[in-house]
Amino acid sequence: MLPVDKDSNMVYFSEWIKDFTCYKSIIEKLNRNQIKFDLLPFTNDYWVRDFMPIQISETEFIEYKYNPDYLQNKPTYITNPAKCCRHLNISTKKIDVVLDGGNIIKCTDTIILTDKVFVENRNLTRTQLIDTLANAFQCNIVVIPWDRNEIYGHADGMVRFTESGKILLNNYINIDVSFRSKLIKTLDSHFEIIELDYKVSKLSALSWSYLNYLQVGSFILLPAIGAPEDKQACEQFSKIFTNHQIEQADVTEIVKQGGALNCISWNIKI
Repeated sequence: MLPVDKDSNMVYFSEWIKDFTCYKSIIEKLNRNQIKFDLLPFTNDYWVRDFMPIQISETEFIEYKYNPDYLQNKPTYITNPAKCCRHLNISTKKIDVVLDGGNIIKCTDTIILTDKVFVENRNLTRTQLIDTLANAFQCNIVVIPWDRNEIYGHADGMVRFTESGKILLNNYINIDVSFRSKLIKTLDSHFEIIELDYKVSKLSALSWSYLNYLQVGSFILLPAIGAPEDKQACEQFSKIFTNHQIEQADVTEIVKQGGALNCISWNIKI
């Protein structure tokens, strides 16, 4: 069984997070809920989810090749996680697969990721790649279509794990019903699907960000973006995640950079 967000008890951020004005609000809410956190040195940007290894047990971490196509013209932003791992005294098992951590959704016995992974690993057949991932992560692999409106090819703005056998689908019902159908067709044979849905006169272009929340144990920090959907998102999450403490933090400045709270965090079980 993979350790998932509800099992985690420690969260890390890049030291670069201090550049955001919302950093103070994030930290205040973590402290108020007694969530342990720390800042990582040796990072080249604040998207720590993308380059830090994937935890598959309390002592096992899988390190992949972080060399995304969207940063090939900006190599100074590509972090080698080796120094971070040494700083944390974490040893890793390395796999020769190009991945982003934002494209990994852990679901106890399954990992969900988009088919962007095939684009960045053309040296392997689809079967070879899936077998490599399944063997490394010791679980099933479910591949979903890449939402081409999101250039990074990440799954963490599309689906999230809630509890055994259940996943949360972003509000494609408000955005793209055709693509929603493709996702459901891929996922409904594996999971019970819960969908986000916002009833507003004009949908915010940033409404996707609510799904990119941070969960540490039974605490959820939900993005707020200063839109009418903020309240609706909180209400929906409260109904989905019963017995959880849910708070919101306005992270609009981060969301405008293309990510949200899951993207800037790396939570593990220690």
